[in-house]
Amino acid sequence: MNKPVAVLLALFLLLSVIVIQCPTVVTAQGSDIIRIKEDGSVTGTDKIQRNGMVYTLTGDLSGSVGQGEAFIFVERSDIVFNGAGYTLQGSGSGSGICLLRCQNVTVENFIIRGFSRGIDFWAVENLPSDSHYLSGSSALGNKIVNNKIEASSGVDDGGRTRDVGWCIYLNAAFQTVISGNVFTSQNPQGGVYLGNLTRNTSLNNNNFLGCRIFSLFSNHTVASGNAVDGKPLIYLDSKSDQVIDDAGLVYLFNCSNIVVKRVEPLYDYAAAIQLVDTVKSDISNNSGNVLLVNSKQNSVHNNKLTSLTLDASSYNKVFDNLISGSSVCVKLYGDSNFNSIYNNALLDTIYSVDVESLHAAGSETAAIQLGDPQFGGVFNNNLNNNTIINHDCAVNFSLSSNNTIAGNLLKDCHTGVLLGASHFNTFTENNITSCQYAVGIHTASSNNTFYYNNFINNTVQCTELHFISLFPDGETYSTGNTWDNGTIGNYWSTYTGIDTNGDGIGDTPYHIFEYMTDNYPLMTSIQTSTNLPQYDTTPTPPIQQPSLFNKDNLTRILIIGVIIGVISGLLIYFRRLIFR
Repeated sequence: MNKPVAVLLALFLLLSVIVIQCPTVVTAQGSDIIRIKEDGSVTGTDKIQRNGMVYTLTGDLSGSVGQGEAFIFVERSDIVFNGAGYTLQGSGSGSGICLLRCQNVTVENFIIRGFSRGIDFWAVENLPSDSHYLSGSSALGNKIVNNKIEASSGVDDGGRTRDVGWCIYLNAAFQTVISGNVFTSQNPQGGVYLGNLTRNTSLNNNNFLGCRIFSLFSNHTVASGNAVDGKPLIYLDSKSDQVIDDAGLVYLFNCSNIVVKRVEPLYDYAAAIQLVDTVKSDISNNSGNVLLVNSKQNSVHNNKLTSLTLDASSYNKVFDNLISGSSVCVKLYGDSNFNSIYNNALLDTIYSVDVESLHAAGSETAAIQLGDPQFGGVFNNNLNNNTIINHDCAVNFSLSSNNTIAGNLLKDCHTGVLLGASHFNTFTENNITSCQYAVGIHTASSNNTFYYNNFINNTVQCTELHFISLFPDGETYSTGNTWDNGTIGNYWSTYTGIDTNGDGIGDTPYHIFEYMTDNYPLMTSIQTSTNLPQYDTTPTPPIQQPSLFNKDNLTRILIIGVIIGVISGLLIYFRRLIFR
């Protein structure tokens, strides 16, 4: 290599490092943790200055700790820990600051980046052995104010755990004030975690960007003035008779007669609208994911959703929705009973973003999942006049009985109906067409009734697999399933019998599978409901995820591009001089 070219390459490398390098930091690796100890001393760095009960950061710090570990331990109560605008930088995993059992500690003015948990109030694996963390009382009266926390999505810890990116992970903590912070997460399902053991939290004037709150129990949380992606983040407890319009995210606890409309999240939050112990409310004209927990007599209608989940929620009405984009459109479990699900279009779970990982794990997508092997079954629900297209399984039953499925279109699915330890369900006036398997029975499911349905152009009309399953009854054969009501059976496109007396019923029974027989097969297809909802069935793309190309990254990319362009021009110029 000639000298001018070597000089230019060296210049290019130097300029690239100048553009992309991080600020000068003190780095703590592995076990080189930082502690503000109970006696008031600071170990692990000289970048924390003490002035009485105020501890102030005097420079940027970076730390590399493993998942489940923490970088800075605050072991002394009644102090102020001031970041003074400096950055605490992680390497993608672990917790930035651990405040387990702390009392009356204020953490303020930090920029915290690159940890899967920015500020952690829960036990970690590298707690200092000589501290009194575990022997103290629960965290009490702490304040997290005016910080900017950007959580990573964590790293896969051997399949044992995976953090989704919590800016604050709060549990076993009382009277915590979280105010004036800016929260972002690489995973939109991260954000601020409020655990079941948390009480009397104040969430005020925080800005959530591409992340959310996780809370399944209100526990007397008070929230006001918070925003998500530029819109109000609504968190209500024990309120009634209100209208919520055009919010970013909505959390309702112990509420009644609330109207929620025009919630349109920018990202795929786990729950854009969440109802807990809430009754007689109306959810309409929204998008995203909706979750109902122990909520009754609500209406969810005329939405364009990604998913709807009912957990221990009964007597709800779900109608006139378009649901598409996730691996399960509608899921009911945990004794979600007496719900009516009708006139919905449930489409395209086979195109969901996680379908490959689901298949690799041996799971399937579904339009409607009734029951869950872990969380229990559901009973006495009505599924009527729904359009169900493009799923691994149209309707998947687990431990669920006495449900009625009537007047639905089940089309282009691997399996139309899948039964697992589910009994006394009734299927009538459905059109099951163009499926690999119209009906599959994967473990003992007895006394189900199929009559007056169309089974058209399915590769296999019915199959039953006999193997030991995880279901509690342990049985492998079903009994008592019937394929007619004693006078009328089903229409089968594969039936080849004749009707000599012209009564519309075949003269010979239709053998379905093993012992299963339709004694009264229909000669012509039935006319199913004309009220099925009409929707565009073009596959719907999933909700966008946060972009990696944020303003800072784009600026760096543009600067590097300019430098490369300038140096390329100089290389061409010198090359011409050299070889002229």
